Amino acid sequence: MPSVTDLLRRRTALRAERDPYADLWQEIAEHVIPHKSNITNLLSPGERQTRKLFDSTAIDASQTLASSIHGTLTPSTQPWLSLKIRQEELNEIGEVKDWLEDVARRIHAALRQSNWTTAVHELYLDLVGPAGMGCIFVEEKPPTANGAFGGFRFSTHGPGEYMIAEDAEGRVDTIFRDLSLTARAIVRKWGDKKAGEKVSDTAESKPDQRFTVLHVVMPRDDYSRAGGTKRRGFPWFSCYIVVESRHKIEQGGFDEFPFLLPRWAKTTGEVYGRGPSHTALPDIRTLNTVKEFVLQAAPLAMFPPTIERDDSVVGEPDLTPAGRNVVSVIGGQSLSETFAFLQTGMKIDLSQIVLADLRAGVRRIYFADQLELQEGSQMTATEVQVRYELMQRLLGPTLGRLEAEFLNPLVERLFGIMARAGALLPLPQALTQRGVELPDLDIEYEGPLARAQRTVELVAQDRVLGFVTALTTAMTGAAVPPSQVAAVFDVLKVDRWVRDRAEITGVRSDSLASEEEVGEIRRARAEQEAQQAQLQQAQQVAEIAQKGAPMLKVLDEAAGRQTNGARAA
Repeated sequence: MPSVTDLLRRRTALRAERDPYADLWQEIAEHVIPHKSNITNLLSPGERQTRKLFDSTAIDASQTLASSIHGTLTPSTQPWLSLKIRQEELNEIGEVKDWLEDVARRIHAALRQSNWTTAVHELYLDLVGPAGMGCIFVEEKPPTANGAFGGFRFSTHGPGEYMIAEDAEGRVDTIFRDLSLTARAIVRKWGDKKAGEKVSDTAESKPDQRFTVLHVVMPRDDYSRAGGTKRRGFPWFSCYIVVESRHKIEQGGFDEFPFLLPRWAKTTGEVYGRGPSHTALPDIRTLNTVKEFVLQAAPLAMFPPTIERDDSVVGEPDLTPAGRNVVSVIGGQSLSETFAFLQTGMKIDLSQIVLADLRAGVRRIYFADQLELQEGSQMTATEVQVRYELMQRLLGPTLGRLEAEFLNPLVERLFGIMARAGALLPLPQALTQRGVELPDLDIEYEGPLARAQRTVELVAQDRVLGFVTALTTAMTGAAVPPSQVAAVFDVLKVDRWVRDRAEITGVRSDSLASEEEVGEIRRARAEQEAQQAQLQQAQQVAEIAQKGAPMLKVLDEAAGRQTNGARAA
């Protein structure tokens, strides 16, 4: 394992790579997300954060974008993920399907009971704001009093609090984060012995004095499996170090990389992200400067300075509404030669046009013009759907990166924590009988935006169904035999259509009958129909027999008379 000296030396190297970004992040934060503008300039508690701002367009647009991503990608009001087994044939088994849906529901319930909503919103603000990336730490809460799963805890870290490194495939696999903790907090979290002598002594004399605690998480180079089953260590190395005393507080590991570090976009050769705020910064700065000039020049247009001949005004000029200015006109001079207002040439209407163009440009960069509801009557369901599809086209590349760097590792981490804590139902027998200990899972996202991507299938179904219906109606009108009309529907797998539509629209799987249950229902219905057909046939035979009995009697009597007549002859 690396020594404390090695880790502190690497921290210095990673910090040197990160520091060139800090001034840019600080400037963006001051203009876009003021409450995060403490990257290089530490703000005093209660200090005004908008001192340098004259326009809040970028603040509003960035918050709108962050909230829209949260509401459409990971909404807190509805399930936004589902699980599938990579072996497609296993997903058709009823008990497997119910188990997968139960796992997804348990994960979503645990998220709702945690601080997920507040933490992920802060991450989205960082993503569209200063750094163009976010950082969130996922950990398990301590077990409850009876030893049950305690839930999740999320903590978001802003730009300037961490340094990162990538692996050969461009994935972030190393993080060094600095935590500013008081001596008292360190002792309460780790205890006197682990905190070290310096921190423990300080906690007694100056409990609120702060120390920098370095948290390191990176791949464990000596991780291996003996015989494929027995593990010698966690795949991810973790330790905490008090930087001032160079004392290692704790060393351990994780089964999954516990940090989620999604990036909006990335420049080739760089590790840290770049987002819409980097693109909008020139317009934001210009807009802020123009607004400042307009605010300075507007009073000059409303209350212009005066031009006065020396000693021509009695007293000081009164520029208030209805004010009186007594002017002494000397000789043959006119009033305009003695006292006049200076025309500044300031055109308020032109400056407003410039401001409007700049604001529109900033809002376009943050997609605010597409994300906000239009004025007027409420949008129809079709218009809402079109809005989601438009958002998908605009944010398609970014959403792909978010799935790969954020959502996929998030669900893997949550599933792993709950599985190890015994918070999930046991594997169904259909899997254990096949020798499956831990199935390979694929994640499907079912938030409003993810569902909008699959609505193309629903539209295609509606179009085909409309065509088939019109075709059969025309065939019926042309007196085509009913068997040929019904044969048109033989092309469509109606059962598959219904299940696909239910899945896309979010109907729970346990609300639908399984294929086995449907088969049993149809067999029972066929048997009942066959029995009814047999009973009906028997009734028809009985009715025919009952109606034919008198005729048979007459025929028998006629035959008897003929026989008697022949004997008499």
